[in-house]
Amino acid sequence: MNIYLDIQSVSKRFDRTLALDNISLQVQEGEFIFLLGPSGCGKTTLLRIIAGLEEATTGRILQAGQDITRLPPSRRNFGIVFQSYALFPNLTVFQNIAYGLENRKEMKQMVKTRVEEMLALMGLQDFRNRYPAQLSGGQQQRVALARALAISPGLLLLDEPLSALDARIRANLRIEIASLQRKLGITTIMVSHDQEEALTMADRVVVMEKGRIVQLDTPEKIYHQPATPFVADFVGLMNFLPAVVFASEKKQVKVGEDALSLEQDISHSNGQPVTLAIRPEKVQVVHNNMSHHNILKARVDEVEFIGPFYRLHLLLGGKARMIAYMPPQNGNNEVIREGMEVPVFLPPNHLRIYPGSVSKVN
Repeated sequence: MNIYLDIQSVSKRFDRTLALDNISLQVQEGEFIFLLGPSGCGKTTLLRIIAGLEEATTGRILQAGQDITRLPPSRRNFGIVFQSYALFPNLTVFQNIAYGLENRKEMKQMVKTRVEEMLALMGLQDFRNRYPAQLSGGQQQRVALARALAISPGLLLLDEPLSALDARIRANLRIEIASLQRKLGITTIMVSHDQEEALTMADRVVVMEKGRIVQLDTPEKIYHQPATPFVADFVGLMNFLPAVVFASEKKQVKVGEDALSLEQDISHSNGQPVTLAIRPEKVQVVHNNMSHHNILKARVDEVEFIGPFYRLHLLLGGKARMIAYMPPQNGNNEVIREGMEVPVFLPPNHLRIYPGSVSKVN
């Protein structure tokens, strides 16, 4: 697969603030990339630099082999959809979609044909003569997307396009955009702080923290093999437990007085404090711990009924806390109640280890 966008050592300063710190990223042709991170991490700044709406302080950007670092937006081959949609309120749906084509002085018949294609693609045929104020939020977003795609860009940039919509419309549009991207095969970069959007839509996810890329990987690896405690905590819910290396050659640590085995290699010395991490859905409440290793005793502090599962808030002694998800029906139909003492099994293959003491308690 060819590299379509090559971002090389890009940094950006606003006065004394370093917004981007030496960002390098290669995007393959036809790939759907997510820039994911909290507010202020630099993801929108990076998108704006790719679009030419901001100028990089250092570094360069190649698009399809062409150096576009200093090119104005009008000479870059991209379409962009903003969070606010940025539709022209005085133009109809048809006119909004046609705007970019007319701006390029395309022939009238070609404009009409292309707009009709976009209306059909987005299911907007019945809304061609309506104005933005007469449309729902989801319909406005489809118009904005159709306008961006009408010019047949080589690169599609999406700046949190779903954040202003309610949950159900957002979920539906998420599926539609991902399906459309795969159908058209257009190289796409989307900015979001919504982890669920990234995990369900992206080919690869770029997790950013304080202007840097801290992990670039598939959604599955981002979730199951987070590179840092920040990634583990930001993407999904994660339990963090303070531990001490017990026998590094045997891949064992201690949580309190209990020894736990891991499958991940331990590169820390015996006696060194570390942090264990495990997802709530991997924590198992057991009833016959004689056949299990990697058992911790816990007290149930709170039980929440979520519908498909119970969310258990567990105390492990001292200040250590943990969350576990449990199906409504146990094997022996025992009802878990607050105050009960329960053994929990932490599967070795689902435990992650990070250096240093735990910095967050659930």
